[in-house]
Amino acid sequence: MPAYRLDVPELHRRLDAHRQDLGLSWRGVGRQVGLPVSVFTRISKGRSIEADALVTLLVWLDLDTDLAVMVAPGQPKIPCPECRRLFEPKIDGTVRTHACTPA
Repeated sequence: MPAYRLDVPELHRRLDAHRQDLGLSWRGVGRQVGLPVSVFTRISKGRSIEADALVTLLVWLDLDTDLAVMVAPGQPKIPCPECRRLFEPKIDGTVRTHACTPA
């Protein structure tokens, strides 16, 4: 079976069209889907993104129909008790180890 690659320019085109239809800025899209603006910058430059970010954007574009059996909502992010930055919880519900500066 051949390897498949994401057509990043096509993803960007679809995201931009949907964004414009909704009258949103890229920052507004990021707030709506819970992704940083840097994800959209990467896409605009034709660079790949993480799988979770891709699935989030496919759901936002309503293109997840065929992926529905593999897509599940993520857990809400939790704050680090030291620096208060938000992180995806690990399976055990704790925050991943990271270098932080207390808030």
